[in-house]
Amino acid sequence: MPTRRLSSGFACALVLTAVAHLAPGGAAQGPRAGLTPVPCEDKAWTRSGKPLAPLAGARLYSGEYEGGLYHVEVPDAWNGELVLWAHGHVPSTGAEGLVLRAGAPPAREALISRGFAWAASSYRCNGYVPGQGLLDTHLLKDMFPAITGASTPQRTYFFGASMGGHAALVGAHVWPHAVDGTLAICPATPELMDFFSAVGAAAEAITGITASRDTLQADITRMTQALGTPPAYTELGRRLASVQILLSGGPRPFALEGLERRLVPNIAPGLEGLVHPVLPWHRMMSNSGVTYRIDEALGLSAGDLNARVRRKSPEPGLRDASGRYREAAAFDGRIERPILSMHTTGDFTTPVSLQQDLRRAVTAAGRDRWLVQRLYRAAGHCTFSAEEMSAAIDDLVAWVRGGEPPAGDTVLGDLSDAGRRFTKPLRPGDPGTLSTAGR
Repeated sequence: MPTRRLSSGFACALVLTAVAHLAPGGAAQGPRAGLTPVPCEDKAWTRSGKPLAPLAGARLYSGEYEGGLYHVEVPDAWNGELVLWAHGHVPSTGAEGLVLRAGAPPAREALISRGFAWAASSYRCNGYVPGQGLLDTHLLKDMFPAITGASTPQRTYFFGASMGGHAALVGAHVWPHAVDGTLAICPATPELMDFFSAVGAAAEAITGITASRDTLQADITRMTQALGTPPAYTELGRRLASVQILLSGGPRPFALEGLERRLVPNIAPGLEGLVHPVLPWHRMMSNSGVTYRIDEALGLSAGDLNARVRRKSPEPGLRDASGRYREAAAFDGRIERPILSMHTTGDFTTPVSLQQDLRRAVTAAGRDRWLVQRLYRAAGHCTFSAEEMSAAIDDLVAWVRGGEPPAGDTVLGDLSDAGRRFTKPLRPGDPGTLSTAGR
């Protein structure tokens, strides 16, 4: 397994090359000319290579570069095309919080068996850093010939999951010609932080517990007790479950099952943004424009809820299209290359409502032909079957090569029976749909 460490000077030169390559036309064109990422936290990051063996019939390259660690794998029967893989959020706290590791895409075997090379970066820091992840992952495209000794790829795809999906979508908007196609797997979007903000504020209003900076963890513990342990919700828990389902895209298959894992975890990020907005994403959170809905049969009216919730606006300038962080601005929808997105209906880590926001933006920009979205009837975050992943890869590649978009789902409107077309196999307990929490 070849291992290489690229010099700092070489990596810096590649950074400049990448920026020039990614700016359409090679010249500055407003906000599309570059990207200033949300900064890494100032911590002592440690690079640790996780052992990875090459697949049969492929050659694996691993090493370090200025952006972090990398893995690149090339099949012996390479088809001349490259997949850039962007991983999801790795917390910057906890036992492994300071350790940077490069991983492999979930569809690694499928890619190699189809003749695709792939490249993945650890990024230069952990945390919620889609912009930094985008820059570090794209850098590997230009480094690919130097790492492998192979020729420049004929086509390049960007695959990203969760936060990596956010990175992929930012790239498709900021540098619309940089890759030939994008697979956004359960992607986050800039609106994810607003969802958390809305949930945190709703938890306060529903439980009657107002969080404060000095007592935040104790406040969350008290809220947890007041809400009950899913699926054994208290009356207050059923109210918050209803609010989260309606905020996240409405009633849909496996919504309740997915919410069981996220009812309480979704509260903490929003409360942190409300009471102690130090990190950039906490400062950018907002629920100022949210109109809350709830099943009023649960004993609380939408009017009362909207009157009670604490409101938070983003710090001025941080969310604007021309502001400091492009990855935090709402997408303008001006995509110019194929994007295929995948989302499980019961995902409450990156909810389906984010797909709805993306569709509205792309439609408003008149670019519908470049976006195909698919829904899958399953609980949890990114819980796709191997068959579902392989089919999505094959369909995206056929679209890029042949020009005809594949079939997709409608993500707007009634989703109560969504996802039948592409879910393979159906999950145990399907359809798992209830109109309101516990009713």
